[in-house]
Amino acid sequence: MLVFENFPSNSRVWLYQANRALTATEIDWLSFEMEQFVKEWAAHGTKLWADGSVLNPYFVAFVVDESVTPPSGCSIDSSVKFLKAVGVELGIDFFTRMKVCQDNNGAIQQIDFAEFKEGQLNGEELIYDALISTLEELTTAWPRKLKESSLSALV
Repeated sequence: MLVFENFPSNSRVWLYQANRALTATEIDWLSFEMEQFVKEWAAHGTKLWADGSVLNPYFVAFVVDESVTPPSGCSIDSSVKFLKAVGVELGIDFFTRMKVCQDNNGAIQQIDFAEFKEGQLNGEELIYDALISTLEELTTAWPRKLKESSLSALV
């Protein structure tokens, strides 16, 4: 995945999963809004070396090079507030944790955790793990096998 090419691999990443697929129009609008947000994103008055992107119809990400300016709790809170506001505008919840996206022969399929039945999974399924935290993980291990993800307890 070619994204955030101007950032070192150890940059911090925050992923947010929408509770439904974004439309092409919504992706365009949200991409513009994210670009505007990161232009002003700061920690204690110091601009963050940051970027944001819609990665696919279900995921958006923010990245920060912590070696330039570490994000603060307040700066992280501002990104959450931003996503809550755009979520209201779009009728989308970026904070639901009751769904998982999996790779289904090259297409992304979102399913409820309730659909995972005991014994149904073998751990080889490719999922989009929302709890990755570095750019290296995003670019080299996303999606990743369920058994190697933060959701490995499901298998």
